[in-house]
Amino acid sequence: MKVEYDKDHNGVYQTLIVSINKTASNIFNYLSTTEGIQQWFPQLEICKRKKDGKMLFHLDGEEYKEMYITDFKHNKEIGYTWDLGQVKFELNQDEATTELIFKEFLPYEFPHIGLDFAGWQFQMEKLKALIENNEKLAQQLSDFDYKKVKIEKILHLK
Repeated sequence: MKVEYDKDHNGVYQTLIVSINKTASNIFNYLSTTEGIQQWFPQLEICKRKKDGKMLFHLDGEEYKEMYITDFKHNKEIGYTWDLGQVKFELNQDEATTELIFKEFLPYEFPHIGLDFAGWQFQMEKLKALIENNEKLAQQLSDFDYKKVKIEKILHLK
């Protein structure tokens, strides 16, 4: 997985690039349907699968946060609000593989930027393992605190 960071006066950016040995249409179902997304990110639910459609992030108990789909091109891209920020997935398929590009923007006001970036890195690893090998990675395998500190140092956030 290729990882890039950037920042400007608005906030911080993360780009993750993962090559997956499946078609864009196969991967898109894991990104844009409740059935697909909950296999690797069980807290997410897609209510309306279209631009300006609604998504839910289920917290503990009955609580949830509403999110909105900002970009939607079938088998190409899906983006949505992410609390104060935004995330977007883009798919570029060649003959044998598909490049999954994940882009995230978080404003400086977002709490836990480093932890969120580390979390998405794990989610991309988890998604690739699921799609290619039907393997479910355990969250305990990732050292989020170490990654968080490393990311914060790179971005000079602390």
